[in-house]
Amino acid sequence: MARILTRKGKKKTSYTVTVRVKGFDSLSRTFDTKGEARTWAAEIESNMKNQRFKDPRRAQQTLSDALDRYIETVTSQKALTTQEREKRIAKILKEKLGRNTLLPDITPSVVAKYRDQRLEVVSAYAVRLELALLSHLFLKACKEWELPLENPVKSIERPKVPKGRILFLKEDEAIRLLKECKASRNKMLYPYVLVLLQTAMRPSEAAGLRWNQIDFERRALTLLITKNEPRTVPLTKTVLEVLGKLKNSNPSSEFVFLNGEGKSLHAQNIPSSRFRPSFDKARVRAQLPSLHMHDLRHTAASHMLMAGADIRTLAAILGHSTLQMVLRYTHLLDEHKLKAVDRINSLGIE
Repeated sequence: MARILTRKGKKKTSYTVTVRVKGFDSLSRTFDTKGEARTWAAEIESNMKNQRFKDPRRAQQTLSDALDRYIETVTSQKALTTQEREKRIAKILKEKLGRNTLLPDITPSVVAKYRDQRLEVVSAYAVRLELALLSHLFLKACKEWELPLENPVKSIERPKVPKGRILFLKEDEAIRLLKECKASRNKMLYPYVLVLLQTAMRPSEAAGLRWNQIDFERRALTLLITKNEPRTVPLTKTVLEVLGKLKNSNPSSEFVFLNGEGKSLHAQNIPSSRFRPSFDKARVRAQLPSLHMHDLRHTAASHMLMAGADIRTLAAILGHSTLQMVLRYTHLLDEHKLKAVDRINSLGIE
């Protein structure tokens, strides 16, 4: 039901129409003509009665409130490493875009300006992660929170995907690193780094390992919480021997590398909080200042490929659902390809 109130001023007459439909808050708007007021009221009433109405006032949420809701309902369901990253990004978005900025005020031009300013400070990869979270926030707000909004990130160009960084250790460098890890005050650093170096696991996957995930007879461990699908990881005899000694030294421990921490069912350790400081010191002593912990995964993958592992097997070990990510290692095979071609150097030659 709509009611129109006529207001006669000295210079002009205005018409304020109020729409009231059961189940909805009343909504008012002022027009210059009665015809405009009636047309608007009829459209609003129709949308309300047909359950198509989205109250624009519901979109007046601040970015801070929306991000807090996102962290609580969406981020909290993800792996701990992802939670930490998204909480950090949410803090950046609040700081740079304004905690009290209303969601409708975050327009494509605002996001484009944010993108350009951030690219002067951080990498394109970091900016893409920030924009991805902002975009997913608006997607959730539109589809699940039913806020009448448009996703501003969809209307701008995102930074081009940077080429993946692949740094892997040569054999002598790996020896130097493990030697320094053995000398570390953190007695868990050496077995932890060895596991990363000889399994190609992600740092977060290895850090929270439990003994019940390891099958000593089958020389394998099972990862249930991963970035993609659960998978089985084969273990070298060297790793198995080191893990065996570790288990014998503390038979009552539930965790391989942690000391009674992270007791929840889905516990995953964050590498930087336990191993990062000691790892950073070890890599500096080993004269490998540019080495990242994730490079140990690249190292394992690269050496397996150069040792003759086929692409599909390597993808299964790494936990990649497609071969695309594994194909970036194939440039390492150039020397091996030449040797393979040399074997048929006399083919067809008398």
